[in-house]
Parts: sequence; C-alpha cells; structure tokens
Amino acid sequence: MRTLGVWLLLLALGLFWGLRSANPGLKKVEGGVVYGRDGVTLFAQVCLPEGTTDRAVVLVPGGFGPPTEGMEKRCRFYAEKGVVALVPHLRGRGKSGGKVSGCLGEAEDLVLLARLLPRLGIKHYAYVGYSLGACVALKAAALEGRARGVVFVIGPVDFVEQVEILRRSRPEALARWREVFGGLPEDCPDCYARQSPLPYAALLAAPLLILHAGNDPLIPPTQACRLRDVREKMGRRVYQVALTREGEPWTLPLTKDRACLRPTGFGPLGEDHLILFPDLHHAVIPAMEAWVERFVLAWLR
Repeated sequence: MRTLGVWLLLLALGLFWGLRSANPGLKKVEGGVVYGRDGVTLFAQVCLPEGTTDRAVVLVPGGFGPPTEGMEKRCRFYAEKGVVALVPHLRGRGKSGGKVSGCLGEAEDLVLLARLLPRLGIKHYAYVGYSLGACVALKAAALEGRARGVVFVIGPVDFVEQVEILRRSRPEALARWREVFGGLPEDCPDCYARQSPLPYAALLAAPLLILHAGNDPLIPPTQACRLRDVREKMGRRVYQVALTREGEPWTLPLTKDRACLRPTGFGPLGEDHLILFPDLHHAVIPAMEAWVERFVLAWLR
C-alpha cells in the first residue's frame, strides 16, 4: 500500500509539472512577456507608460509574418497616452513558437493572454485588431468576455470569398493559404467555416468599432456590412458613417459594394459603429488611427 501511495504521489506531481510546463503562466522578459499554451511558447511586446495604470490596449497584428515597425510605433504611442500597450506575436510569427493557423489557435492564445493580464496589474483593457488580427481579436474578446471594447480594422469575415479574390488577382498567394488553412475551400470547406469571426460577433457583449476601406482589393466592404448585420440581428444599434481620407464627412454617392453602408452619423462612443472610407484601399491611415484612439481611450476611462 505504501508503494502504491508513493507511485500515486509521483504521478500527481508529474501531471502537475507537466501541466505547468505546458502553460507556464506569465514571465517578464526583456521587451515584453512570455507565456505558453499547449506546449507552445508565446511572446508579447509590452510598452509601459510613465507611472502606474490598470488600463491596457492589446494591439493584434495582421498577416502571416511578425509584427511590423508600424505596430511597434502604435505600442509606444499608447504608452505615451498613459496606458499599457501589448503587441502579441501570434503563433508561428516573430518571437512566438507554434504553427500559423489563421484565426483559430491564435484566438485561443489571446484568450489566455487576457486572463493573465491581472498579473501585470491590468484590470481593464480593449482590443485593436488589424486585418487578420481583427478576426483574432474579435474571437478572443467574445470567448473571454471581459474586454471593454474591440476595434476591427479592415478585417476579413469570409475567407472563402478571399480565396476567390486571390484566384483572380494573386494566384501565387494560394500556396500559402493551402499551407495555413489545410487546403482550399473545395478541399476542406469546414476548415474555412471555422475561421470566420461572424458567429463570435453575436456573442460579443462589448462595443465594436468596425473600420473599413471601400476600395479594398482583398476584403470588400460588404464583409464589414455583414459583420454589422450580425450585430444588428442580436439587437445592437450600429451607427454608420462614411469619411474621406482626411476624416471629413463623405458627400458623394456610395456606389457598388460601398452602397451596403446606411449612413446614420455618429452615436455615443459606447455603442457599435461602422466607419467606411469609400475611396481607400487596403491601408491604415491617420484618420483611421485617430478614431481608433478616440474610441479606445473612451472605453478605458
């Protein structure tokens, strides 16, 4: 019996240390923090403001590569505004391990990071996701349920439609999509259905700011309108605005796919908004960033 007890104790300790090594918690390192999920080590850059604060913004980069210099500038910008800023290196990118999966494991990784934020003294936070990172941010916020708000900047909601656009415009990019998504839509339709953030948008209780470009060659504005439709169906009021590249009211007719917008003017910053820049391509401009800043800092007051 004593031998059996010793073996049970050793087994329990083994399980404990195995789980601990798979999810090691949050460790501060130079330039940021390291955490882990399911044996994958993940890194997030951290930009600290002067003084102390319990507010933070999580800036989620897009694409299949490491964060750009622009993301690092945004990180420093929000720190100068008095909030902690974090730029997670999504799995398979930058300083994080693992394999890129699009908008699947990345969202679950971000959920874990959000749950570890109290260890940095953070009580209140918002997400800003760019392009593919917008999908990741929205899913994570819906799953963990504590964010003050989510900004969805030129993000996709229909990856099947994106593949069809790439077939016509950039067929050389499809090889990377096959690798990341496990094939093309005709090979694995379920693989693409799982990627979409639309079902998660219906679960998000926090306010959602959607920013989109009317001439985006990769993600048509109708995708932003579909995201709006999901929010309206769940009973949310979505205020809708069209702006020029300079941030002024758009006065020309909204044509083609851009006509899905139903302009209402701005509402309270605690409500959902869809802001469309009708003559903009797939790019983030100062007028966009100004509205991101305005909403985020209002949510974090």
